[in-house]
Amino acid sequence: TGNLQEKICSHHNRVLEIYCRTDQQCICYLCTIEDHRGHDTVSTITAKTEKQKQLGVSQKDFQNKIQQRQKEVEDLRQAVQSLKRSAQAAVEDSERVFTELIRSIERRRSEVKELIRDQEKAAVSRAEGLLERLEQEIAELRRRDAELEQLSHTEDHINFLQSCKSLCVAPVSGHLPRITVNPHLSFEAVRKSVSKLKEQLEDLCKGEMAKISRAGRE
Repeated sequence: TGNLQEKICSHHNRVLEIYCRTDQQCICYLCTIEDHRGHDTVSTITAKTEKQKQLGVSQKDFQNKIQQRQKEVEDLRQAVQSLKRSAQAAVEDSERVFTELIRSIERRRSEVKELIRDQEKAAVSRAEGLLERLEQEIAELRRRDAELEQLSHTEDHINFLQSCKSLCVAPVSGHLPRITVNPHLSFEAVRKSVSKLKEQLEDLCKGEMAKISRAGRE
């Protein structure tokens, strides 16, 4: 009953069998000679056929838009997956590079340490050799000084003159070569070089990190 009532004109109680294109509503025959006089009207069957064509066009347009959006969704999902794969590859590659860099720095650290130890060993060996030589010379000087001291107290003139010939040929100090040791011997130059290398590496890392950050935002 409710559905039938919708097909009856509320003003004239007649069947709605005409469509007014002007007002875009269904009307009865009496409406065409009263409120809708002079309006563009057609039968409801004709109007339905026209509207159905428009509906088909609209539906096709919606379907095209749906397909377009679905394609955009699929493209975006693929782009997201590609982005994730690219990011993962970048992470793995950066991990590999930094691991190799750390290993390289560790090798250089060991090389510098070994170099310092070798130089230390050579310097200490040379210094110890000089110490041994100086101690030997001091012992020799003390021995000859003791002999001279003993000779100076002898009462035997012949023995004094014969011994003096071998002990007093020339001042012993005049034949000693001068041995010098740098009291400021250190590895300050190596320390400065390592510190400079650290600063250069930090500056390089800061510059490259800025480039990486900019590249990631592009």
